[in-house]
Amino acid sequence: MKKWFVYGKKADFQELGEKLSLDPVLVRILRNRDLTTEEEMRNFLEGEEIPSPLFLPDSIRFLNRLERAMKEGEKVRIVGDYDVDGVCASTILAKALSLFFSKEQLSVVIPHRILDGYGINEQIIEEAKAEGISLLITCDNGISAFSAMEKAKSYGMDVLLTDHHDLRRDEDGKKRIPEAFAVVNPKREGSKYPNEEICGAMVCYLLMKMLLEKRQKGLELLEELACFAGIATVCDVMPLQKENRVIVKYCLTHLQKTQNIGMQALLKQCHILPEQEISSYTLGFQIGPCINAGGRLESAMLALSLFLEEDEGKAEEKAAHLLVLNEERKEMTKKGVDEAKALAEQEGDVPLLFLVLPDLHESLAGIVAGRIREAYYRPCFILTNGEDGSCKASGRSIPGYPMAERLEEQKELLLRFGGHPMAAGFSVTKENVPGLKKALLQNARLQAEDLEEKVWIDVVLPFSYLKEDFVRSLSRLEPFGRGNEKPAFAQKNVLLKDFKIVGKNKNAIKLYLEDEQGTRVEGVLFEDGEKFLNKKSSRNKFNLLYYPKIQVYNNIKQLQVVVSEYFWKED
Repeated sequence: MKKWFVYGKKADFQELGEKLSLDPVLVRILRNRDLTTEEEMRNFLEGEEIPSPLFLPDSIRFLNRLERAMKEGEKVRIVGDYDVDGVCASTILAKALSLFFSKEQLSVVIPHRILDGYGINEQIIEEAKAEGISLLITCDNGISAFSAMEKAKSYGMDVLLTDHHDLRRDEDGKKRIPEAFAVVNPKREGSKYPNEEICGAMVCYLLMKMLLEKRQKGLELLEELACFAGIATVCDVMPLQKENRVIVKYCLTHLQKTQNIGMQALLKQCHILPEQEISSYTLGFQIGPCINAGGRLESAMLALSLFLEEDEGKAEEKAAHLLVLNEERKEMTKKGVDEAKALAEQEGDVPLLFLVLPDLHESLAGIVAGRIREAYYRPCFILTNGEDGSCKASGRSIPGYPMAERLEEQKELLLRFGGHPMAAGFSVTKENVPGLKKALLQNARLQAEDLEEKVWIDVVLPFSYLKEDFVRSLSRLEPFGRGNEKPAFAQKNVLLKDFKIVGKNKNAIKLYLEDEQGTRVEGVLFEDGEKFLNKKSSRNKFNLLYYPKIQVYNNIKQLQVVVSEYFWKED
């Protein structure tokens, strides 16, 4: 059962509202997002400056080595990753560096998710050596590739490592850094960059921005590159604060006008029209899954090839293929989630779900883990059978369970592992699976309160407050996402005057609502109609969470509240 809590953070909302020319309710929401001063709130509303790339560790060293490669005509290879962040980061590097290197000099490799595994490895180093590559650039990977870096160094190859993942620690707890020529990662000890929580594509965007501005070449390309950084920021679930919010907001206002032929084709295939307003939802749940589909079911090089394509006809074909793969991925995911739920029910009340789905396509393990985490509010690992005879797993977590840290505690049982507090993955021999499950369960260190999902309410707001000017002013807080969640308004003892189950699949309910003050509004709830009826029974009063919007149909404006959570009041 979810528990509802109302934020109780204090401030002079009226005074701040007058200074900022902002409704006090919006000021309260900003305070709930941990903004405390007038300056912080103003920066949020008006847009903060993106910090200088010079603050990134080894950024000058990175640039100097790159310029030497340009001068000496070296062969350069970009090594990316197979997720959205990795594809976008690879695209940013490839588009910018193609201005300075010929097609014969510059190449891009993205490891195959199943055949190669994550990140740069010794085989990639061997292939680069055989092809006369003298400089490697990683993006969204490499920070844990110690043996690959040592191999490159032994061959006299320099590596410019760009990444944003957590650094491994040695026995003394000190962060370890691979032996690369430059290691650009905002999470390095001593980093002067003010925000650790940026994605791999954002790191690459900052570096390429520095390069193009220094060379005064290709500055018109920065708009296109910023859009790829914005997509990756949303899809890699970075907190939408500071420069992350700035770059995503920029992406949302410029993506429809992109000059990238491949992205134009993908937008068209997703039926995202040029005049259509897009949101972070568009990036995370329409565009992102299509980019990911290539890397999940075939190769991430499909999406990269699309974004580097210059022929409109070929771009249309490639985008259509990604869409087909994404539809296939959806069907496979649904089957995997159903199987995982059946296993989860057998586990009983455990603090952590460790589920083995041997026949699930390993590229879908992370998606399934995320769905199970949402359904049961437990950290979840989904294990599949790898092609090399081992088991591979992806996990998704909840606050209070730092997943990557917990895996590091069991590293003697693992072949490989890595990730973040909220998402991680590993490989393990089949023999070690039972012992690993037991160890993770015994060391979960989760209390009962950690396993109760908390729903935070910004303001208890009567329907009478929902005037058009107020509802439209909420857009000033967008884009919404992790770290800048969509505001949640609550109302108690709402009377359900009437309702209609609508939609082709009967998965939406039109609601006719009246609050305790007698104000009536129309609402919509996206839920299976039969499920709604079963829960409702004979009751007609409930508490609800909602978000208001203005519907326009045939030039007629109408207020509507979108209900996200509710529970019935007993008569």
